[in-house]
Amino acid sequence: MSFHSTTLEVYGAEVYLATAKPAWRALARRIKALDKAPPESAGLATFATFHPNDDGLVRPVLVIWLDRAMHKTMADVINTAAHEATHAASHLLNHIGHTIRESDEPHAYLVGWLTEWIWDNAEWTADS
Repeated sequence: MSFHSTTLEVYGAEVYLATAKPAWRALARRIKALDKAPPESAGLATFATFHPNDDGLVRPVLVIWLDRAMHKTMADVINTAAHEATHAASHLLNHIGHTIRESDEPHAYLVGWLTEWIWDNAEWTADS
């Protein structure tokens, strides 16, 4: 199992998703700014972190960690995907200087897109 990635050209950033320890280790080898220890060693089952220019990165990276082993139902995965997508969208929009307003279409669109991307790549099945 490896990590997943996509490029969001409009935001000038790479987005990565890891859902298991082996994927995290592979991702940490690629992105030197990440801790080598899996996130759950710090008590983190999920998070989104943004590295705009760490360790000579060519472009900013957004890393999402969703430990599938900590999610027992499909609803848990969907909830976490939406939660982390909200953090991720905030990081990206802040990076380009967009202020999130009370009713903000760019934020809502990006949260929806990221949630779907996380879901599509979380490798969740009914048997998971």
